[in-house]
Amino acid sequence: MADLPPIPLMMRTRLAHATLQAVADECGADILHIKGAAVDASLSPQREGSPAGDNVEKRRLPRLSADADILVRPAHLRRLETALNRYGWQRKTRLYSGGAVEHSVDWWHPELGSADVHIRFPGIQLSADLAFAEFWRERRSIHIAHRPCKVPSLDAQRLVLLLHAARNGGAQSPDVAPSWTNATTMEQGRVRELAATLRAEVALAGATGHLDDYSDRPEYDLWRLLGLPDADVFDLWVAMVRAAPTTLARARAILYAVRIKAERVELGLERRATTIKVLRVQGSRLRRAGVGTLSVGVRWTTRLVARLRTRNHRASP
Repeated sequence: MADLPPIPLMMRTRLAHATLQAVADECGADILHIKGAAVDASLSPQREGSPAGDNVEKRRLPRLSADADILVRPAHLRRLETALNRYGWQRKTRLYSGGAVEHSVDWWHPELGSADVHIRFPGIQLSADLAFAEFWRERRSIHIAHRPCKVPSLDAQRLVLLLHAARNGGAQSPDVAPSWTNATTMEQGRVRELAATLRAEVALAGATGHLDDYSDRPEYDLWRLLGLPDADVFDLWVAMVRAAPTTLARARAILYAVRIKAERVELGLERRATTIKVLRVQGSRLRRAGVGTLSVGVRWTTRLVARLRTRNHRASP
């Protein structure tokens, strides 16, 4: 029997969204679909180059995504992961593997491809439980691949796209125009109010070109550096530590630089990594970052403490 042709990426991610919703419905997990196929068509970038004199509105570009993104109620993460395992999904990373923000887990299915399961979204400083409850309160339902799927409100969709843009091009991101520039004053006001509720004003400003208005906030340096293509690794680490909203999150950010991440090694190898391979890759990564030896690691930590003290002293009245 001849092999079937591969499923196009756009269709596959839509099927993944629908399947994730079916799994969540079965196990009783609350999830919201974000980005990609879940975004309202009015927030898609417009196709450039409409013919002169053409009064028809420019066509919206289809949203292409390499994976299906969902936001899960944090208290329901364990039951969702158990159900995903039962239906052939394979976990590729843990929460700590994606960075100091610790916001999502990567999953893979042989037929459906990748899924990114978020418990929070970078830029939101409110606790993950309260932030999800705020999104859930104004949820809507749409059909993706003929399956009813819950999505955030239109205002929340704007905010999520803008927070993502703040880490990927800032004000130059193609998502800023439909989500912010072309929005009405009233729509922008509602997004600002939601950002304030979620304590995401600084990240929002990083996408809308008003970041300097928040230069006194702990998160300012992080979002300033994320907007730079060649940000220094050490400076970014310091900024992540300062931006952490809790003492526990700050400790995790400090330890992130030297924590061994076996899952990231396995993603590159496409097979299970041996302990020796993980240690070798980790050592190479630390050397590139300048923390390859104990003495350098101590110097990094000393510089970190000094930098934090200096910044805090300048910020004090």
